Amino acid sequence: MVKMRPLILISNDDGVHAEGLACLLKTVSPLADVVVLAPDTQQSGKSSAVTSGVDIELRCLRKEAGLEVYASNGTPVDCVKLAFYTVCRDRRPDLVLAGINKGTNSSINVIYSGTMGAVIEGCINGIPSVGFSLCVNPGEPADYSYGLPIVRKLVVELLDGALNLPTGVCLNVNFPVGPIEGGLQWCTQAVSKWTKEFDYVGVNKTTDNPLYTLGGEFVCMEPDREGTDEYVLAHHGASCVPLKIDMTDMHFLSAMKRK
Repeated sequence: MVKMRPLILISNDDGVHAEGLACLLKTVSPLADVVVLAPDTQQSGKSSAVTSGVDIELRCLRKEAGLEVYASNGTPVDCVKLAFYTVCRDRRPDLVLAGINKGTNSSINVIYSGTMGAVIEGCINGIPSVGFSLCVNPGEPADYSYGLPIVRKLVVELLDGALNLPTGVCLNVNFPVGPIEGGLQWCTQAVSKWTKEFDYVGVNKTTDNPLYTLGGEFVCMEPDREGTDEYVLAHHGASCVPLKIDMTDMHFLSAMKRK
């Protein structure tokens, strides 16, 4: 009997035609059958948003042995949910991957990320899930090649059981721009925030109301603390932060129960 290959579900928030997704697909397709279901337009910053009150269309773009590619007009989380309900209904994925995102999802950015929203949805459904992002600035060229050997190694370890993620834990992996020194480094999420988040762009000529566009300045509050994702990335390493779906603060909860 021929052993069935593993199945990987891939999504993203940059859109089904994004270069980062193509690089991810090319890297993992020799290792498993792949289903891609990704947004048909840019969906960055959608976090775990879902679509309500609007029909979601599922379009098949490509179908061949070992590979199926679909697009939808939904969010990244919509795409993962829709995949479980339709194209992966009769065959449960062994892994859910998202990316490779063009732009950082390190530190506090994980909260806003549509890429990580897709990953978290996979994790909620009990499937090992990983998000990959390249920390390139907007408008700059993106070279995904340096991180691809790390992607392959991590996927192999997850598929063959060398790495087992605990229930309710997913991974947020970020690559620096350029050569990666020291390989993949396990670390914590740095404390950071965004400031000056909106830019004034003028006045709506019809309503006379002010207009703003989202911008902002990223500020890391602990840039010199070793062992954080921001420190690792600043020193040309690839960061890997394990994230828990359960956001309960157990220490504070225990303290309250002792009062």
